[in-house]
Amino acid sequence: MNNTAKLKDSADRIFTASYILTSLATFCFFASFHLLLPALPLYIGMVGGSESEIGLVIGAFTVTAVLLRPFVGRSADRRGRRIFMFAGTAIYFTSFLAYIFASSVPLLLLVRLWQGAGMAAFSTAASALIADLAPAQRRGEAMGYFGMFNGVAMALAPALGMMLVAAYGFTELFIVSAGMAVVALLFGIFLQEPRRPELGHNPQSRPALFSRAALLPSVLVFCLTLSYGALVTFVPLYALGQGMANPGLFFTVQAAMLIVARPLAGQLSDRYGRIAVVIPSFLLVVASMWLLAVASSVPLLFVVAALFGLGFGSAYPALMALLADRVGARQRGAGMGTFTAAFDLGIGLGAIIWGVMLQLTSFGIMFFASGLAPAVGLLYLVFRRSLQPEREDSSES
Repeated sequence: MNNTAKLKDSADRIFTASYILTSLATFCFFASFHLLLPALPLYIGMVGGSESEIGLVIGAFTVTAVLLRPFVGRSADRRGRRIFMFAGTAIYFTSFLAYIFASSVPLLLLVRLWQGAGMAAFSTAASALIADLAPAQRRGEAMGYFGMFNGVAMALAPALGMMLVAAYGFTELFIVSAGMAVVALLFGIFLQEPRRPELGHNPQSRPALFSRAALLPSVLVFCLTLSYGALVTFVPLYALGQGMANPGLFFTVQAAMLIVARPLAGQLSDRYGRIAVVIPSFLLVVASMWLLAVASSVPLLFVVAALFGLGFGSAYPALMALLADRVGARQRGAGMGTFTAAFDLGIGLGAIIWGVMLQLTSFGIMFFASGLAPAVGLLYLVFRRSLQPEREDSSES
């Protein structure tokens, strides 16, 4: 192999040391998050929270996340990604310890707001760093593998979290979650950032707070996570009512499909285009939420989990790659800040809106209504492409 071929092979390599360390840190960070995922609605109910208050506490997490992500993204373009990954894991560590003493809905609201700041810092910076590290010609594939680490955490942690609660209690769950945040911090110490383009002194070259180029993928991910907000907040309660002893198993099945879907979807988006993956993925999410609205048995709930995991898992790496295609390296942090803020906003508003709807109607009506959100996203996509059919994605790096 000649030197030119060796350089090309190196430039196209995905699994560099920094890519692996970032992915492992992300796995541990999201494992700490997903350990708590199915147990938190039950904990809120245990301290006296109503159905709407459960939605409010779950959704409060996104208030600080949405508000801070654009600032984190802009600052990460100036100061680098690692410092915000460190800050995010430190906040997460302290938030899990604070849960031990949060024995009322108002206190849980405060802890969730603080925890949202940690999510904003870590995941915005980590996503931007992975976009920096991903080779342009294999960007979708790189995003897919990166998303798989979150998927593995999602597959293992929820059921483990419920097992910890059943065997020991909520305090022990919070301590284990805090420990995972510490491990994420340790992985982050050893990674190195690639050198990014100089911003210069031209005001027009300074990092932006929001990225207009990120609007299309951000609107789409917002519509997608409106449905996810209903799923993650109320499936634990709904599944218990349908006879599922450990609702964490629902998320295990969902995540198992997500793990399978993300790398494959990323590769397909590199080959056939981002939108060719996004459209069928959104349709799967719509179908899964409407099936959830009428699901009345545990086996059917597992079918819903598999369909949702396949759809959500396929859509996310394609949307992240579409974002990285459209946003240049100088403003990739701002682009990821816009995109991930939309992601959090969808979950947060979904938890609150569907919580109010559930209190007024029923699980079936609420889940059906939440399935309309990604359908609206598809209509928006069709409308945008009818105005700008040439801009599915670009190859900007």
